[in-house]
Amino acid sequence: MGDQGQRPWTNPEEPRRPDGSAEAPSRQTPQQPGYPQSSGYPQQQPGYGAQPASGQQPGYGQQPASGQQPGYGQQPAYGQAPYTQSAPYQQPGYGTPQAAPSAGYDANPYANAAQWAPGPQQGWAPPPKPGLIPLRPLSFSDLFGAPFLVLRRNPKATFGSALLFQGLTAVLSLVIVGLVAWLSFSRLSQAAPGEEDAIGAGAITAIILSSLIPIAVSIAGSAILQGIIAQEVARGTLGEKLPLGVLWRRTKKRFLPLIGYTFLLIGVVTVFIAVAVGLGFVLTGLGGRAGVVLTVLMAIAALLVLVVASAWLGTKFSLTPSIIVLENSRVFPALARSWRLTDGYFWRTFGVQFLVSSVVSVASQVVATPISLLASFVPVILVGVDSEATMIVATIAAQGLSLLVSVIIGAITVVVISATSAVIYIDLRMRKEGLDLDLARFVEARSGGREAVDNPFDLTAAGGKAPR
Repeated sequence: MGDQGQRPWTNPEEPRRPDGSAEAPSRQTPQQPGYPQSSGYPQQQPGYGAQPASGQQPGYGQQPASGQQPGYGQQPAYGQAPYTQSAPYQQPGYGTPQAAPSAGYDANPYANAAQWAPGPQQGWAPPPKPGLIPLRPLSFSDLFGAPFLVLRRNPKATFGSALLFQGLTAVLSLVIVGLVAWLSFSRLSQAAPGEEDAIGAGAITAIILSSLIPIAVSIAGSAILQGIIAQEVARGTLGEKLPLGVLWRRTKKRFLPLIGYTFLLIGVVTVFIAVAVGLGFVLTGLGGRAGVVLTVLMAIAALLVLVVASAWLGTKFSLTPSIIVLENSRVFPALARSWRLTDGYFWRTFGVQFLVSSVVSVASQVVATPISLLASFVPVILVGVDSEATMIVATIAAQGLSLLVSVIIGAITVVVISATSAVIYIDLRMRKEGLDLDLARFVEARSGGREAVDNPFDLTAAGGKAPR
């Protein structure tokens, strides 16, 4: 037999003549629009939804010819490795089936998806936040929220220390001032006729002097507490949460400089007031209406100067306790360094401190005022009670409750205000000196197992010298 009548790639289902040659089909299958007929195939592949002939793979589009790259919406021929040569990247069309993986194409369809992903290949990572605040210059919301977070994060160390000092001050006030007042007025009630004035003046003087002791204890306690809170804020920034005893041991060497700084400020204010009062007496001694007018004007001017100077100097020197504790600095170098750190950031520092103080003050008044009024009205409410002992007990209980609430509110206020200054100190050092990089290196070294790492806050830890 010859090759006449035989065609390559004939379909076994086609009708054949008696001699074995293929019979021409009665009619030609119409070509689908948009899908050109490829050479080398005897008939059109069935379209979507059509039943294919026996032994044929159903597809969604036209099969390409042998050696031709499959186009958009086309299936590769059987036995042919798809994507055997480089072709530009194409997104698959709607309803187009993906080719089976082969040696020329990775079996994972998402293996090269990263190179087509929009945007940068490496995502942006935010600054680390190992603890209290993120290690970057802080925003206004961070500065405002961090002091309250200090109180919540480690209440035993922060609130416990403040409550200890506030309670000690209240007890000393009750014991010392109350005892001196009771003795003085008892002596006054037993004084002989004609001695009442001298004994009364002595009693008032004794009460005033005795009240100086709780005031001094309160001032010293507030100074020490500022150092403890600064230590807590610094270690909390690094992710540490130290107990009360550890904080006290790390701060106790700086107690005397802290107390000295606080009494220095009080001494300056006292001298200013004394000078203003003395000048007022001099002007009053001039006599006449002019002396009175000059005295009033001088008093108003002195009050304005005191308010403005207190706000200005208080803001410029507010970072001194943190510098004394964290940088192991002396008092006067710490004052100068606080002045330099706040240069260019005075209004930002003042605004944050003023806002936090205002919020805490308003909240304190909202809580304390109703209780104080209730304690004051208890004797009036119990006027009709026959038992004098009941009235005394109720009055003492109401005053004790008012005192307890005042102590708690005072402790919270001191912690928040002290923490505000410490957070501002760290923020200004990150802005001006790149402290955030030193803190990040410290955290990384510690996470790597290195324990003997220099304190990143102490400028003299590595043998250097604190800036002047």
